[in-house]
Amino acid sequence: MAATVGAVELRRAEPEAVGMTKQGLTAVAEEMDRLVADGEMVGMAAMIARRGRMVFEHATGTLDLETGAPMRLDSLIRIYSMTKPITSAGALMLVDDGKLDLDEPVTKFFPEWKGQTAYEGNEIVPVDPPVTAKHLLLHTSGLAYGYDGNTPVDKAYQEAGLIDDWDYLVRDTNILVRKLADIPLLFQPGTRWHYSFSTDVLGQLIERVSGLPLDEYLGERLFGPLGMADVYFDVPADVVHRFGTDHEFKDGKFVVQDNPREDPEFIGVTFLSGGGGLVMPTESYVRFCQMILNGGTLDGTRVLEPETVALMTTDQLPAGIWPNSGFGLGFAVVTEDGGSTPHGAYSWGGAAGTFFWIDPGHELVAVFMPQYIGMPNAIQEKLKGLVYAAVDDAD
Repeated sequence: MAATVGAVELRRAEPEAVGMTKQGLTAVAEEMDRLVADGEMVGMAAMIARRGRMVFEHATGTLDLETGAPMRLDSLIRIYSMTKPITSAGALMLVDDGKLDLDEPVTKFFPEWKGQTAYEGNEIVPVDPPVTAKHLLLHTSGLAYGYDGNTPVDKAYQEAGLIDDWDYLVRDTNILVRKLADIPLLFQPGTRWHYSFSTDVLGQLIERVSGLPLDEYLGERLFGPLGMADVYFDVPADVVHRFGTDHEFKDGKFVVQDNPREDPEFIGVTFLSGGGGLVMPTESYVRFCQMILNGGTLDGTRVLEPETVALMTTDQLPAGIWPNSGFGLGFAVVTEDGGSTPHGAYSWGGAAGTFFWIDPGHELVAVFMPQYIGMPNAIQEKLKGLVYAAVDDAD
């Protein structure tokens, strides 16, 4: 249940060779160290690549609050919802193969979803249009998560035993899809954006179309070809020492949220969560991002067509669904100027504070990997500002 390919490193470069300053990147490292020293952060690893070359690598603080093990560049990090772009890429590879049609009803592969219903106001009516792979990729499917709302659909998810405040409660995504068949959608597909089980369902769609378990499929089609080492849904015992605690700030101190030696989400896994189930070192995620920035290729290996990557990285939402922002088939997309990342950049993050962004205008990939549930957004914004302060395109 892992990709154990040999580590492949992006080529390194001096900052000045790719239009960044050593002084500016030193300021990024110093801010990471300050966050730890001042008690605002337990630990974090980060890497930055520009123009296809790694120019920044820094790890600071503690990986494991129980053992005191230090954060390292090869530490295994829960990326939670940063899994979603990877699963999305996996599904789109099937589109490139001609095995999956974005606009075809998923009932072709989910016959249990025939006769599906949806809420329109307070009424339950037949679903129209039916859910497609594109709806799942865009989070416009009408599905929900169940723990973050108080609608009849959320209550139905809870009563069906799909998820509690943190953990999945069903054995696998096949059971999830079967149980979802009996619960009305929150809204008609394509009419709203709502964060949900959509990418977990997409993972099950990959399994049914490809005939492979999700971990094997992604390992064969994505992790292996891209040289993404040590990527796991189920963390093996021989590397668990590189897998730390995640934590939250509570009652004036950081406390353990999950113990890496007894974490039901990542040890003894049967629910292969395409929406939040992966663990990996920082550089493996950088390699994925660099492939996307390159238009679907890395080190001479093409895994996605350029046109498909364009669908992932440009706004595909119907007008008005998500004002002032956009969403492609896998990433949030910046559609306006004036924010901390430029117009045209795309990104996502995870529940433990992990975040990344890809900026095609600056040929930049940045990945930051804390393990901090509820991390204040101000930390992310400060680090982004320092990264851009290190860009020097005067030449």
